[in-house]
Amino acid sequence: MSESKTRAVDWCRRRWHTTRTSLEDAVRGPGEARDGVLLLVKGAAAATVAWCLSSRLLPTNVTAFAPFTALLALQATVYRSLWDSAQYLGAMAIGTAVAAGFGSTVGVHAWTLCVLVFVALAVARLPLLGGQSVQVPVVALFAFAGGGGRVDYIGPLVASAAIGVCCGLAAHFAFAPSPHTATARRRVEELTARAQALLRDLARTAERKTAGEDVGEEDWPRRCEELAAQAADARSLLEREQENTRLNPRRPWNSAQASLQRCHETIGMIERIGTHVRSIARALTYEPRTPEPSGSRRSFEASVSADFAASYAELLHATAEGLEHLAPPQGPNDPDRLRRRVEAAERRYEEVVATTRSDRPEQEGEWPVHGTVLVEAARILEEIRHTSDLVADTRG
Repeated sequence: MSESKTRAVDWCRRRWHTTRTSLEDAVRGPGEARDGVLLLVKGAAAATVAWCLSSRLLPTNVTAFAPFTALLALQATVYRSLWDSAQYLGAMAIGTAVAAGFGSTVGVHAWTLCVLVFVALAVARLPLLGGQSVQVPVVALFAFAGGGGRVDYIGPLVASAAIGVCCGLAAHFAFAPSPHTATARRRVEELTARAQALLRDLARTAERKTAGEDVGEEDWPRRCEELAAQAADARSLLEREQENTRLNPRRPWNSAQASLQRCHETIGMIERIGTHVRSIARALTYEPRTPEPSGSRRSFEASVSADFAASYAELLHATAEGLEHLAPPQGPNDPDRLRRRVEAAERRYEEVVATTRSDRPEQEGEWPVHGTVLVEAARILEEIRHTSDLVADTRG
């Protein structure tokens, strides 16, 4: 088998595996996969009903608009469906008005079509209708070129679009997707676990530096970028679920909003912790260049000392333990234990600061390097404490 055929077979297998997994998740229980399958079913049903109604009630030359607008009205959330439908109907109103204005005054000619398209495109560039602005020239062209801008064509055209929108929204409201706060919580829990693992591995890096081992093997910038990308994906999912609670007839008003707000605060915390971890990793793994025989090493070209790295590793372990007990999406199960863990990490921080000051680093450049990583650790602890306070407030 050729290489191209092998790649094609592998792609088909991956797609089949993804499809089968989605179907299994949809059958297993409520969630994002089931909502996706349900959206497909609602789209097919709404488009069919819209076409049947428009075929019975309207001329055949406008019936295609009904199933088209029915599909357009079916977005992932009820709020997005209502908003996009309103924008599309606004674009249709403007487009048909432009077509009727030109058709009833100057008639259908090549030059009038050119001017009409120019005007419609200019209107579409205005930030009036969001993503549906592009429909202004499309509708104007259909109404002008297909119906000559006549009212007896534009009226059924608008009616067909209205039938489609009503069918799509009716299908969405009849089986509205429920907010899946558990999915968002699970995603944020996984993100928190990754951040904790990052702190633990960073502590092990400090321990290896204490033992004199090479600490430049780990690709910390890549790991921090992966954490940032995972946080962005989690935030995208969270924003979709937050949007799903708006205007949703199946919304659990209080519990869903409070839970999603806790997730939102946690994602922000993880993003900021990733920035601090990047700075700490750079300081721990930095190896100063060997100065030229005629020159001296600059003061800022110093590495973290082995003695400091040993105590700093303990501080990172204590910080990771505080993050573990935060359990932010649901809030800490034992707030008193969390507070004790954070306070213990803060005491360890004070001990490291006091020891660093009393030891007086031998190299001139160690002071700013040690101070940098200590400040970053203090900021991580502050993030954990601040987020735990916000979580406690939303639970209360």
